[in-house]
Amino acid sequence: MKAFMAEYEPIPPKLLACFTSAVEDLERRLSRRSAKLEDENVPADLRQWLDGDDEPLDWQGRGVTPDEYFFITTIYGTMTLDGQRTMIRKFFGPLFVKAAKRDIRSFRSDLGGYTGLRSGWMKARLCKMGALLRRNGISMSQYVAELRRLEKKASPDNPTPALDRIVSDHGATGVKTLSVFVRDCVGGNCFPIDSRVEKQLRKYRLPVDEILLVRMSLATGKNPRKLARIFYEADWW
Repeated sequence: MKAFMAEYEPIPPKLLACFTSAVEDLERRLSRRSAKLEDENVPADLRQWLDGDDEPLDWQGRGVTPDEYFFITTIYGTMTLDGQRTMIRKFFGPLFVKAAKRDIRSFRSDLGGYTGLRSGWMKARLCKMGALLRRNGISMSQYVAELRRLEKKASPDNPTPALDRIVSDHGATGVKTLSVFVRDCVGGNCFPIDSRVEKQLRKYRLPVDEILLVRMSLATGKNPRKLARIFYEADWW
């Protein structure tokens, strides 16, 4: 991950043209779906995916709160889509709602209820965020508001300020789930890369480089969050 206000090399014209061509191809293929991939549709789509035909999760309100977003995106991990859904539904009620009282600040190492999480880093990530919020005397909503204020300062030399901040706060090396959180909850510039997205990038001979993908999205006047969703969806089409 680049440092704040890093100086970037100009994007090679051939690479930008390749990116533009790939996006146009995917947009044509996903023309019936692309309208549903806009930022404003994310909360409803997330709830529909997780609830499905099963008993709805015990959501706090009609949308998705910042605390819910952080918990859910952390539990995404590196699993299949069905695996992600199963794991989130399994832990949402007992761990997030009952043990943590819907508040990320409640996550501590001795909270209990973590047994069965697919990866140990999930507990560490939740506890890290809980400690950060408690140390700064803020809620998850206030933290997100600060990330959104930072994102207003985005520029060609500082394309991903919100993502950079949360990655720095966590000292994270694996950033995919943090990037998904910034994409879906904060609305910041990012381009989460998982195996599905990487498959499409390699197909179109594009670099597996989140910051560069964000820069190319912005250079072509595109929303990097929507493009990331398009690259993700393309694996099923």
